[in-house]
Amino acid sequence: MNTGKFFLRIILAMIPCFGLWWFSGDWWQLPAVNITDWIMAGLFPDSYHSMQIQDSVVQLVTNWGEVQGRLVPARSAGYALAFEANMRILSYSIPFYFALQAALWDWQPKLRILISLSVLYLVMTVSLVFLGAKSLMVGLGGAFSEVNRFWYASPEAIALGYQLATLMLPVLVPVFMWVMTNQEKLLELFVKNKAAVAPAQASDGESEAQ
Repeated sequence: MNTGKFFLRIILAMIPCFGLWWFSGDWWQLPAVNITDWIMAGLFPDSYHSMQIQDSVVQLVTNWGEVQGRLVPARSAGYALAFEANMRILSYSIPFYFALQAALWDWQPKLRILISLSVLYLVMTVSLVFLGAKSLMVGLGGAFSEVNRFWYASPEAIALGYQLATLMLPVLVPVFMWVMTNQEKLLELFVKNKAAVAPAQASDGESEAQ
């Protein structure tokens, strides 16, 4: 298969896949949010209260409020600070994977496709933890650092995890899982076909020379 034509097929496949993702709502993201809620409550019990999602916007409710510009416990303030994060910067990895698979148009390895989607969902859930931790760290500032002195709550660890979760994993993991799902098909299309074409081109060249 011509590489340029295949990339064009990927781009065309992205249109329906990302369209369905955009209009599908957030019902399928609720398990990831619920798992993240449980993890965040265990990691940051003094800072984090709860998490909810609406229209792919995650809202993190803290245990802190603000009185006269000073952070105080939510009970003293009478309300709790909340921060929002866009879930779509993580969840687009799934329609991206579907676009790659649709461009190849091979749905036979159903078990491997299911495993790939499970891995992507797990990565999205872990990434949401880093996204939430970054929102707490930035939003609460010193109040977050004072009560969370574990290694995983350090600014360096959270910043690194956030960068991986938002910039690298949503792109690299779908591509990796797609290659692992379709390695035989990809070898057949791009390696074996080119190997078969090369001798034919060489034979044509020799014939023209004669």
